[in-house]
Amino acid sequence: MTEHVLPPRPSGPSYQDAPPPPVAVTTSGFAIASLVLAIPAISLPLSIGFGIAALVRIRRTGQNGRGLAVAGLAVSGAWLLVVVAGVVLSLLGLKTASPADGFLNAHQGDCLISLDDQRTDLRTTSCDDPHDIEVFATVPLTGDAYPGEDTLRPLAQNACEAARKTYFTSTDPPAYVHPAAHYPGPSDWSANARTAVCTLESDHALAGRVVH
Repeated sequence: MTEHVLPPRPSGPSYQDAPPPPVAVTTSGFAIASLVLAIPAISLPLSIGFGIAALVRIRRTGQNGRGLAVAGLAVSGAWLLVVVAGVVLSLLGLKTASPADGFLNAHQGDCLISLDDQRTDLRTTSCDDPHDIEVFATVPLTGDAYPGEDTLRPLAQNACEAARKTYFTSTDPPAYVHPAAHYPGPSDWSANARTAVCTLESDHALAGRVVH
């Protein structure tokens, strides 16, 4: 009987003893999407959703991109604060622009065109062009503290009525225009916008100045 003897096993390390190759760590696509979508305010919901999903997945899988997700959520949070502040100011009736916007920015002799039905968005135009508002007088209002709307409204109306009688010396305003008095609100008053603006307003476009 023949006996087969196997050769001795090499004493050095073999491929069977080598550690597995390292697994490449990738960056979370959700984290990248969160930061990219945070830049335009219109995609805030998507940015916030991707940011939260990225943090959850990164914690579970160990992917890279946590900083990107946090940055995306931070930018989205800043945009969200701006939107909420704008909504709150709108509900409170406060202006975010200069207090001299609209009528309070007008001067005697100006002709205006309104861009909305409430006549809150006004533009100065040439009186030779179609317009629906003419400013025939501006009257300073005095006082330190805001007197309140109940006091300021009749004060402005009386001032504009006196100015109207001076403006129309020999006739009354035409039937197609309506005299009006505009006065500052509390925030305007605090910003030293303290003038009553006296206007002639028409529901139809005027061509040229109102004859008086």
